[in-house]
Amino acid sequence: MPALNIAVLGADAAKRAEAAQSIGKKANVDDIGFYHTVFQGKIVTAIDPVAYPDKLAVLSQTLALSDVAMVLADVPSPALGEIIVALDALKMPAVFVTQMDLTLFISKTSLKDSKVFSEVHDAKNYLLSLEVERTAGAPQILVDHCFEVKGVGTVVLGVVKTGAISVHDRMTAHPLEREIEIKSIQRNDVDSKNAEAGDRVGLCVKNAKAGEIDRGTLLGNDGMAAKDFACEVTAVPFLRAPLVSGTYHLGAGTQFEPVKFEGEIAPGASGTVKMSAEKPIALLKAAPMLLCNLNAKGLRVVGLATYK
Repeated sequence: MPALNIAVLGADAAKRAEAAQSIGKKANVDDIGFYHTVFQGKIVTAIDPVAYPDKLAVLSQTLALSDVAMVLADVPSPALGEIIVALDALKMPAVFVTQMDLTLFISKTSLKDSKVFSEVHDAKNYLLSLEVERTAGAPQILVDHCFEVKGVGTVVLGVVKTGAISVHDRMTAHPLEREIEIKSIQRNDVDSKNAEAGDRVGLCVKNAKAGEIDRGTLLGNDGMAAKDFACEVTAVPFLRAPLVSGTYHLGAGTQFEPVKFEGEIAPGASGTVKMSAEKPIALLKAAPMLLCNLNAKGLRVVGLATYK
């Protein structure tokens, strides 16, 4: 059964929640909300970054877990601009729900040919018809929650981003750097022997506890964890000044961690920088990561980083 994960974005939290609830039934909701349904044989999850725009991390994490975005563009706002910049940096497809003319906002981005709808209902029906092309390769799972269940053990919630997994598979939990075993798999709250790219899964795992595995953990055998590493960084072209040496936050999968680098990159330009983190960050070669400046007075999403 194929899967589709939709990021529901916009400045207005109440309207985001209403749109997400029109797609699926509310499941777990904290600083990120998940809503599930099955539509014509497809498992659909709507993901709402509940704590955004106050908490930029949840926008980065929501995008990492999603395939496509529905953007509620009611009025011009800093949040709308930031969302468009983040989607453009990641080259993530999106549809817009608005009564506005968005030409000024998206004409110079990868979103310029995006479909625009006047009603959530129409945007939802279009998105539900999409078939997502999945990335082949080794299995990689982005974790967004982990907790202990009495009589069951450690339960991990997340999205399979690439590849496929099966019960009894062994994978490395990064940045914990410990091998875990998958004891059981659930897809849409139904027991399954396997799962594949796109699936939102609940895994019972062996050899790690909640707190050791948490949001930000990457399960996979191709990744690595490091405090010091080199990245190719492309500065957002809409910045008013270059990226300069200092402290930023790196949205790598469902991680959102402070990093430092030295150098200068002009708006729209690219360069290689050596980054230093306070604690190990799980990394995948060629995986896009958002570079953010939480202290910025304007755009907080300031660049795209790719681990070299």
